[in-house]
Amino acid sequence: MTTRTTMYGSKMRTRTSRLRTGAGLLCVCALAATLSVAAAPAAWASGPSAETTKVPKLRTVEGTVCRDDGKPVQGAVVYLQDSKSLAVKSYLSDAQGRFHFRQLSMSADYDLWAEMNGKRSKTKTISQFNSKPDVTYKLKVKVAQ
Repeated sequence: MTTRTTMYGSKMRTRTSRLRTGAGLLCVCALAATLSVAAAPAAWASGPSAETTKVPKLRTVEGTVCRDDGKPVQGAVVYLQDSKSLAVKSYLSDAQGRFHFRQLSMSADYDLWAEMNGKRSKTKTISQFNSKPDVTYKLKVKVAQ
């Protein structure tokens, strides 16, 4: 039982009431349970497991162009061809024979080769089923010394 005293102007009023533990408490418990279940999926979606399953969407292909004796070749033209669309990208190797192609689709197949003075390296195939986002190749070109 609770007693509450209130003042209205110059008059004082006292009320006595009983707590209704059955229906009131049940309502509060049901509301709390509903709110906690509604908030749970949002917490589950932003958990650490959602971030660890991300798959990279872009690939990088890099490597070096060298002669048969292993010395780097500067100025070789390295070609990367999309096997489906047949679009070709090219890159000139630097002083250390390095090349790179960035922001390539993971869902495409590519052919990679180098050319220098009419000589061509073996063609390397990069498959869409290769899940590595970064791949490195060494292309050998027969160049006159």
